[in-house]
Amino acid sequence: MTSRQDILLVVAIDFGTTYSGFAIQFRHEFDPKDPTKIRAPQSWNGGKQNLMSYKTPTCLLLNEDQEIDCFGFEAEEKYADLCLNKENGKYYYYKQFKMRLQEGQGLKKGSLLEDETQKTMPALKVFALSIQCLKDCLMKIIDREGTGVNTDDILWVLTVPAIWDDAAKMFMKEAAKMAGIAEDHLSIALEPEVASLFCQHLPVEKFSEGGKMGFANAAPGTTYMVVDLGGGTADITVHERQSGNRIKEVYKASGGPWGGTAVDHAFTQLIISIVGGPVWARFKREQPYDYLELLKEFECVKRTLGTKSGEWYNIKIPATLNEVCNDVHGEIFSELTKESLVSDQISFVSDKMRMKVGLVEKLFTKVTDNIVKHIKNIISRTDAGKKISLMLMVGGFSESPFVQKVMKTEFTEKTKVKVLIPQQAGIAVLNGAVLFGRMPEVVTSRVIRYTYGVKIVRKFQKGKDPENKKIPGDPTQCFDAFKPFMKEGTSVERGHKVIQSYSTSRPFQDEMGVNVYTASGFVPEFVTEDGCRLLGTLRVKVPDPSAKTRKLVVIFRFGSTTLAMLAVEEDSKKACATVFGLPE
Repeated sequence: MTSRQDILLVVAIDFGTTYSGFAIQFRHEFDPKDPTKIRAPQSWNGGKQNLMSYKTPTCLLLNEDQEIDCFGFEAEEKYADLCLNKENGKYYYYKQFKMRLQEGQGLKKGSLLEDETQKTMPALKVFALSIQCLKDCLMKIIDREGTGVNTDDILWVLTVPAIWDDAAKMFMKEAAKMAGIAEDHLSIALEPEVASLFCQHLPVEKFSEGGKMGFANAAPGTTYMVVDLGGGTADITVHERQSGNRIKEVYKASGGPWGGTAVDHAFTQLIISIVGGPVWARFKREQPYDYLELLKEFECVKRTLGTKSGEWYNIKIPATLNEVCNDVHGEIFSELTKESLVSDQISFVSDKMRMKVGLVEKLFTKVTDNIVKHIKNIISRTDAGKKISLMLMVGGFSESPFVQKVMKTEFTEKTKVKVLIPQQAGIAVLNGAVLFGRMPEVVTSRVIRYTYGVKIVRKFQKGKDPENKKIPGDPTQCFDAFKPFMKEGTSVERGHKVIQSYSTSRPFQDEMGVNVYTASGFVPEFVTEDGCRLLGTLRVKVPDPSAKTRKLVVIFRFGSTTLAMLAVEEDSKKACATVFGLPE
């Protein structure tokens, strides 16, 4: 491809847990002095709610042949109607499935994904079809505008959380390729990183407290924290601002499953504490329409918490939930509530459940307490954290008035850390991803999140190594040993290379497999230890196989958003064909 700034069209796809969207910038629209001329060419219509949005729900509806029916608001509304008419059984409906890629729950290449009715299909296909829906929508708009742009003119930038591991990022790259995006026209962007990049260029008046402070007047050398609160995760990084609006990562990305959906989970757990798990499971299974409507009712509450002046919130309780409660317990929902631990915080008027504001706040604080605690640990216990003077809040969950109030109280008022929130914080990642497509070099260095190593055979250490690791027939050697080649916490510049040499083990060997493992928080002795994970296998083709032992040099390239690998044959300097495969 040509240089990034000369690319005809950059398209960013923000593939979120709850909402997704895209934004674009043509070459003639890019101005290095003010690169924020970015547009979202599609305004998504929220159907019955008549809501116009820059993003659409990450909901995918497929027919019985696992082919695309619709996506987004349209899928959400159609599936609700199908449920109402009891016609949803043949369809596949997926929502909020991105969280399955969260560290510790990682999907493998052959993993299956359950839909809302427990039907399964390959996870990679679900992600690929979702990306394809966004891609196809954009291409239709471009065709309609008559710009003459074809796929070779486009750089696609796909956003992922910074706290994701390499396997999750590679999974998303595979999904994008399956969706028809060529690998050499695809870039992976880290969400808090690109949000930070976008905010570097925003004038003061574009922040929630416009006229007081922004990033534009933060001096080079300023250390600041980016808190990206999305639907699924809280993704937290620490950066140092450098001259020329460049960014240096000074503390590794961290966080957890503390996004807006965690509040939804707290709400459903509240209902379960009243009616019991079996009732809730049956209600969700037998009355999917009413289940979706109940969650929509709570979503309205979430969006207004922190702005309400009254003492109560009203949520309509479906009659079908009362029917299931009565069938199982012999009492309706309101009667069961009187016997619960929250009876003094909930009352009923007709079919409305009235929740005290304080109870709703407790559902939020189950999530915000985790965020605040994690941030305070970084600030108090790390060298980089002690230098933080600014905190940038981005992501859709950051737009919550209650969350903003908590963060400002805990940090702006109680510490010297000033909290900044850009207007439309929910699309900072999307816009920043477009800028990253044009200017990937602005991130000068990153901090390695894991220790990387390979599986090797080495000398057995008597008294230290387990006896069962001895190689049968050669008790002087042991197998499954972990040999590190990159340590967690290392700061590396873009393109940093680590060179490793490996030898063939038999005559005329035509391929070598290098198993790459990762670990966090410790350096394992063996790859079989808990916490040591197989990232994948690098398969290297040996050029011109021969009887003699051949040495292959593998180059691991760090410092970009994803790990890159290439190999050459040591003597001939011939490049080797390589394929890195995820675990099956």
